[in-house]
Amino acid sequence: MRIPIKVVPYLSRVKRLYSGSGCLKSIAYRSDILYPKVTETIRPAVFLAGQIERITGTLPYFKLEHVIRDVTTTTVTHGPTIAYYVRNAVLLDGAVYAGHYKHPIADKVLFDTVAGEIHHLEMAALASSYMGTKYFGHWLRDDCAQYELAQSVAPVLSVRRPAFNHQRAYQSYLNQNWTPTDRALIDELVIFQDFAQNRLKRRRYKALRNRIRAQFQGNKERRFIYLRRGHTGSPRTVENEFEILEALGAHDFAVVDVETEDLSHIIGMLLSAKLVISVEGSHIAHCAFTCPDDCGLLVLQPPDRFSMNHRNWAGPLGMPFGFVVGTRGDKRYRFCPAEIVRTVDMMLSNA
Repeated sequence: MRIPIKVVPYLSRVKRLYSGSGCLKSIAYRSDILYPKVTETIRPAVFLAGQIERITGTLPYFKLEHVIRDVTTTTVTHGPTIAYYVRNAVLLDGAVYAGHYKHPIADKVLFDTVAGEIHHLEMAALASSYMGTKYFGHWLRDDCAQYELAQSVAPVLSVRRPAFNHQRAYQSYLNQNWTPTDRALIDELVIFQDFAQNRLKRRRYKALRNRIRAQFQGNKERRFIYLRRGHTGSPRTVENEFEILEALGAHDFAVVDVETEDLSHIIGMLLSAKLVISVEGSHIAHCAFTCPDDCGLLVLQPPDRFSMNHRNWAGPLGMPFGFVVGTRGDKRYRFCPAEIVRTVDMMLSNA
């Protein structure tokens, strides 16, 4: 006889007090290494002298010294991709519970006004991740790739997430069903460790790219693109964006606005991109399933939230990657147009 589902989090908390928090490996009855840990070489990031010295901070869940190491190295180690099989799991409002283990997937606030139906699932494979339920970029690039892994094993399980812009269109283009399940009793659940940008993940990127490209036709002429973030996501306003656009316009850059333009137009433009420039953020994930393999990616990096998130996927795919570090103003960022143009020239000469 099962206990009431609302009691599960409290019982799990008591068990963790006595047995520790545990880990997926400790509560899985079976684990399969789908792809092993590997070390490989990627091309160097392109940047001007003096850029590293401008970096003042990174994202909360990273260490600055690690981020700087990642941007200067040409050797990367990808962890393994692992499938963990768990029996008698309970999904309740954004977290999976199994024995004394709690696996958070989504913020509790998403379920404050929800009293979802309790489903019984004999078997399921989890496609959603904690980062993917918070950020559009991680949902599109990581969770949509993990969806492909999940559906090869069992019926796909996904959880509630915010209503991201362009999400519904991508679901249709990728032929993926992201109908969320809030509460479920699951006889057997597969949870993946799938953060590594290894060859197994790249094969899924390629499959999703091919799925997108089969539905759209890019221009024959390769274009330079400035991908404008607008007011999407967390504020990351470029104070002198007009000045940057004026300088790039002289070098035949086209502007694609992810906030105001239709996804079909965004995809069509990126399919023919030769080089894309954009300020750091989730919207750059549009490039992952659209840009040609040899397309360069130049990221304008805020100095106080410097991140190598986009190099981590672009580098292993073989895409040339570069960055320019800006300066911080009053809640806004400035980037030197001359530095951007010089970095573009470096990337094109190294291609």
